[in-house]
Amino acid sequence: MAASYRSLTLAAVLAGLGVSAAEAQQMTAVTQLGWLRIGEYAPILVAEAKGFFKEEGIDHKTVDGGPGKNPIPIVAVGQAQFGLATQGMQIISARTARDPVDIVAVGTLFQQAPSAYITVAAADAPPAKPKDMEGKNIGLQAEAEFVYKAFAKKNGIDLSKGKITYVKATAEPLMAGQVDYFSGWMINQTYQIETEAAKPDAPAALKGKTWRALRLAEWGVPTYADVIFTSGDTLKKNPELVRRYLRAVRRGMQYAIDHPEETVGILTKSPGQIEDAKKLAWRFKLQNPLFQSEDTKKNGLLWMNPSTWEAMIGFLKDGEQIPRTIPVGEAMTNEFLSK
Repeated sequence: MAASYRSLTLAAVLAGLGVSAAEAQQMTAVTQLGWLRIGEYAPILVAEAKGFFKEEGIDHKTVDGGPGKNPIPIVAVGQAQFGLATQGMQIISARTARDPVDIVAVGTLFQQAPSAYITVAAADAPPAKPKDMEGKNIGLQAEAEFVYKAFAKKNGIDLSKGKITYVKATAEPLMAGQVDYFSGWMINQTYQIETEAAKPDAPAALKGKTWRALRLAEWGVPTYADVIFTSGDTLKKNPELVRRYLRAVRRGMQYAIDHPEETVGILTKSPGQIEDAKKLAWRFKLQNPLFQSEDTKKNGLLWMNPSTWEAMIGFLKDGEQIPRTIPVGEAMTNEFLSK
């Protein structure tokens, strides 16, 4: 009874001071981004700018990624409490490595990964279909060839009839007509295609054309992208931090979905932001729908479907990218996402 009385008294004092219970139990957290500060990280950046982390009692800092900054080892050794894995399959690969890394996915920004095979076509051309890729020159990053093979298998594409060309993660080879399809993100490289195609001196391969995208998730290869993960140690020692963190990110995502114009203004003021207002506005029209799915309607934003993780494990094993499979529960959990 005495303990309860003291708790009630403390709560009353804090309320009188305008301090929430969360703020009274201050925690710190660092988020290591998977790449440079761009619009795809809007939920994190908005949560920080709007004070959603602060309201959860978290003193939060965002650290930019980039070349040579892999968030997985950074989080694993405790330099950051949370990280963004560009592809969910990176979590599985880390856990099945020769020296396993104890990290766990706790949410995902993209319900529908923007990964796609992108091509250019006349504006009045019919929608692209996977079979259209058969016999064509496909531009891939070397590490993504196993994903294309899984896509081809799912969609009956005869690989012997086509050609694979290894390219970097830029759209130049496609725009120059060196490849017919390019492996990229429909919310990134397609902006460059639109911009170049609109120029009076656009190259012949682009002039008067637009882009078409075959998203992997729509054609039998579901994956998660920009996956939020933390270390097993953080889950065990500070589960309350994980819960509060995810609540703040959810609020940031919902705000970005509901207020895209305001979000553009917030992000353009974010230190280190490399995308201008025009590109951010363009991005959010394509990106915000991909944050949502039938799963989020039932379970809330950031929620992950175990069947998608099962599929990712299968793609990696079939592609000989991992030495063994693991139970889905080792790679991900929805336990810390409040309903």
